[in-house]
Amino acid sequence: MRPLLELARERLKGRKVIAVMSGKGGVGKSVVAAMLALNKPGAALVDLDLSGMAVPKLFGVVGRLHEVSKDGIEPLVAGGLKLFSLGGVVGDRYVILPGYGQAGAVEALLAFAKLDGAEAVVVDMPPGMGEELLALGRVADFTPVVVTTPSKAAVGVVRHLIDYLAEMRKKPAAIVLNMAYVECGGAKVYPFGRGDGAAELAQRHGIPVYEVPIDPELENYVGRIYEYKGPVAQALRQLADKL
Repeated sequence: MRPLLELARERLKGRKVIAVMSGKGGVGKSVVAAMLALNKPGAALVDLDLSGMAVPKLFGVVGRLHEVSKDGIEPLVAGGLKLFSLGGVVGDRYVILPGYGQAGAVEALLAFAKLDGAEAVVVDMPPGMGEELLALGRVADFTPVVVTTPSKAAVGVVRHLIDYLAEMRKKPAAIVLNMAYVECGGAKVYPFGRGDGAAELAQRHGIPVYEVPIDPELENYVGRIYEYKGPVAQALRQLADKL
């Protein structure tokens, strides 16, 4: 009997759990997770990227700590969205955890997060295929959304993740091809190629691909990403509606 594991399972029971993940870091996974949560009514966002903890930075809540009541961990709220992050426990500092510590942190955060009223939980996963992925699989029947860029290097790493998910019988709801193109004079320009590797991967596994554009303006919304309504948000709103 593992009390935290059982509590986490009970906390997520009956909720749609959407895990945004990638085998590769630096592909914009946290932005995708944030946009999906913001565009999905009744969703909460849980940051399980224990090393990166980008969510507090995106939402401007760095340094704010979760309050803890007898009912659990109170969410941080920004832009009307409920957020949970290890950053809200340790503050703006790095954390190094061994594998078993990562699993324990995941289970504890999910076990005590006050998700009242959240019909869906969007989870920002760390890059790679580590203990956090195994831990989430133990507590919830999650729906994967896999993020990559058109880069051959990124797709090559993501391929391993999708193959692993296929072995686990967890078909991703989508491959998000992030930073796919820029709008120029009404036409789409693909500076990093057309993402043929991602298209082949998607076709092989029967997964829809969502292309998300590059928008330099997005950088100006770090710290207040909930105010961003530009083309990246518009592209991901279509995916959020399908989840």
